[in-house]
Amino acid sequence: MQPGRNPQGHVMENGKPDLVQARKTALMAHAVVIRLKEMGLPAELDDALAIVCTDLGDIWGSKEFFDARIQALVESPNDWAAVGDCLVDLKVAIEHLAVHVDSIKEPIERLAHFAYEKTVE
Repeated sequence: MQPGRNPQGHVMENGKPDLVQARKTALMAHAVVIRLKEMGLPAELDDALAIVCTDLGDIWGSKEFFDARIQALVESPNDWAAVGDCLVDLKVAIEHLAVHVDSIKEPIERLAHFAYEKTVE
C-alpha cells in the first residue's frame, strides 16, 4: 500500500486522516439510520442497524478511492513499480471491503425480513 493511504480510501495528508471524506462516509451511514428509524424500525433491531449503516457507509465511501486508484492504474507510466503500487492498494481495499461484505450479510437480511413483514401489515 502506498504511504499516505488507508484501505477506506481516506487520503492522509501530513500524517492526518482526510476528515472531509471521513465525514462524508459518516453522514451517509447516519442517513441510513435516520431513514430506517423515521420509518419505524424498532429498537430491537438497533444492533443490526448499527452494523448495516457502518458497513454501507464504508462501502459507499470506498467508491472515490477505487475511482482514483483504477484511474491511476490506467494512466500510470510505463513503470512496473507504479503499477504494482496501484494493484497492492486495490488489493488492500478489496480485502477491507470483504470484511464489510461478510459483516453485513446477516444483519441486512434481518432488516430486509422486517421490511417485508411490514409490507403485509
